[in-house]
Amino acid sequence: MVFYALAATLISAVFAATLWMQYRARPRPYLLAWAVALGTYAIAALTEVIGAAGGWTPLLFRTYYFFGAIVLVGVLALGTILLLAPRFSGIALWVLIVLAAIGLAGVLGAQLQAVKLETHQVPNTDTIQVQGGLFSVLAILMAIVINIVGSVILIGGAGWSAYGAWRRGGASSRVLANVLIAAGAFIVAGASSLTRVFHVYEVFYVGQAIGVLVMFGGFLAAQRAPRRAPSLKPAPSP
Repeated sequence: MVFYALAATLISAVFAATLWMQYRARPRPYLLAWAVALGTYAIAALTEVIGAAGGWTPLLFRTYYFFGAIVLVGVLALGTILLLAPRFSGIALWVLIVLAAIGLAGVLGAQLQAVKLETHQVPNTDTIQVQGGLFSVLAILMAIVINIVGSVILIGGAGWSAYGAWRRGGASSRVLANVLIAAGAFIVAGASSLTRVFHVYEVFYVGQAIGVLVMFGGFLAAQRAPRRAPSLKPAPSP
């Protein structure tokens, strides 16, 4: 278990550093957002390494939940907005900051079921007590809201890129970039869901590593995309 979690941690950390260096060389805001996203993912994966090796503590779980369940998908979605619709990035950033701050307050104040932490596996999602008061509700609610909205943005970004490429009559690296980023995020989410149902934790860790690799492929594809998408104009009449 520790090996797979450590592999996911190292892969995401290396890729985050790579994107950061690319951002320093070519300052494009979406590169910074994706570097932060992979750095966030590395932190969440590192908590899994520590939990698998020495067991889970309340602080470790709160760290894992905040970075992995609340922040990650939101930052990935912000990168998509910065790539495809940068004029909306300012309000998107502030919305994400506010929701993440509310989520952080919820995570810090949430009541946890101690018995759920007595494991070396990733704790169940019901470790936070739903009836544990306002903070518990806020933590769960912010995770749901950010993940749903972020997923819609990731899927919508891939669809919009595909539509734009179709209108222009050819393939686009933007399509590949956004499809891979969305696919990578959903591979991670799918691995997590399968783990909850079948309790095969190797699937969870391997899925994480594969998901990060797919997302990084999308980040690299975005480097080949033009900085601004051509305006969509109707085809001239014959």
